[in-house]
Amino acid sequence: MKKLVAFTSLISGILLILVPRYILPACEYEGFPRMHCSDTAQAEYIVGALLVALGALTFLLKHAYIAAISSAAAFILYGVALWLPTKLGYCQSSRMPCNYGMVPGIRFIAVAGILIMAGAMIGLARSYRRKGLS
Repeated sequence: MKKLVAFTSLISGILLILVPRYILPACEYEGFPRMHCSDTAQAEYIVGALLVALGALTFLLKHAYIAAISSAAAFILYGVALWLPTKLGYCQSSRMPCNYGMVPGIRFIAVAGILIMAGAMIGLARSYRRKGLS
């Protein structure tokens, strides 16, 4: 489970850094002027960097409880990533790249991460209960 938490955090963090800029770019990177979606993209960069750091930390530290703490922290960061487009805003026009690309991509990554981390937390809780580490 520790590797699942680490890989998921690393991969989704990298995706949250790359999606708003290169894969499904915000409007600013497609030639439009700077708008709310640019602020959302920059906030997602921060969340992505935190997830990458969390994944690397999970790989490096050898304590048994680190995976549980990391999965809970990643779960919270995925919730923040899912909430940021709503809070900071994005273009509401269906013709804008952030509306049909960036925001759905970010939401997909966040929901997939939430589901994987929920499964990992359940698996970690079961393995800790079996080992008597409660």
